Amino acid sequence: MTTTIDDSELEEMVSYRRNVTGISHTVFISPKGNARHGPRIKIAINPPDSLDPRSETASIAFDGTVVAGTVDPVLLDQARRFIVRNHAVLLAYWNYEIDTDELRRALWPI
Repeated sequence: MTTTIDDSELEEMVSYRRNVTGISHTVFISPKGNARHGPRIKIAINPPDSLDPRSETASIAFDGTVVAGTVDPVLLDQARRFIVRNHAVLLAYWNYEIDTDELRRALWPI
């Protein structure tokens, strides 16, 4: 299942691969923007290394709940560990308290 993303969300979304996150699949992170949902990350599902957030993805809320898509248990564990380890910086980015460069420098891989 592909999650739906509006154009404004695409414009602000950044993508990071394993060398930044430690997660085996590409991770997409965005600030709140006009979102009508809580903070979350997106994970590329098919293909797993896609840099296109319009590809098949899954969304995982900052509380670790899968809110869209299907995630393999091993990948879900990686995503949850990443969110826990980086919760403060992910939330700061979500709330426009830091910019993309600061986000990149502050992220800790799992």
